[in-house]
Amino acid sequence: MERVGKSRILGAVLASMMLILTLAACGGDSGGGASSGKSNADLLKEAATNMKAAKSYHLEVTANMAGQDVKMSGDIDLANNKSKLDMSAAGQSVKMIAIGSDTYMSMDGGTTYTKAPGGGGLGIESFTKIWDSFKPEEVDKAKDALKDGNPKDETIGSDATRHMTANIKDLSSLSGATGGGSTEGTADIWVTTSAKPTVRKMKMAGTSDGKEMTAEIQWSNVDQSVTIEAPPTTP
Repeated sequence: MERVGKSRILGAVLASMMLILTLAACGGDSGGGASSGKSNADLLKEAATNMKAAKSYHLEVTANMAGQDVKMSGDIDLANNKSKLDMSAAGQSVKMIAIGSDTYMSMDGGTTYTKAPGGGGLGIESFTKIWDSFKPEEVDKAKDALKDGNPKDETIGSDATRHMTANIKDLSSLSGATGGGSTEGTADIWVTTSAKPTVRKMKMAGTSDGKEMTAEIQWSNVDQSVTIEAPPTTP
């Protein structure tokens, strides 16, 4: 019963995190500017399309909403509907492995796993589909909202990226992401400048309905092979 209770608490916090991440995803949907060969808008649209089509990636998330810290790190196998994540929120840490509709959780650092009652991925599925809401036409409509970041060219890990920034108020899709709430602040997006660009990092800082929020999301190892298997479980 204690494990189930903790998982429910974590699920509630993760639901708040998903809102932040959805905001960040929509923040990447608007753009414009100058470039080395491609405008910011065109580069971002191409990268977002590639992210939507990605079969797998590694994810690193640090977020805070109304003083609540949330962290998430792990691998997502979109092609096979699998994920393996380490998460912390509400003073709790959990390791989670999702295989299809089955979810396995460990509250003791991975020593033992318990199959979550009723399955479900604590909202992870909605997060992994954030790129499905991408609307290229919004980028074209608000192309002047996305400016070069400072500096414009940055290296993240081993990836050369272009840094773009915008005021959240200029991003029309935000109103839908927040359920009609008031969101203000800045959104920064780093897009790789490789032959097949992807979104490498997003960062948001501002307020949502008057509550302070920040979120930093990094994607790496896009389309690289990952192995995720169901763990042995305890009764």
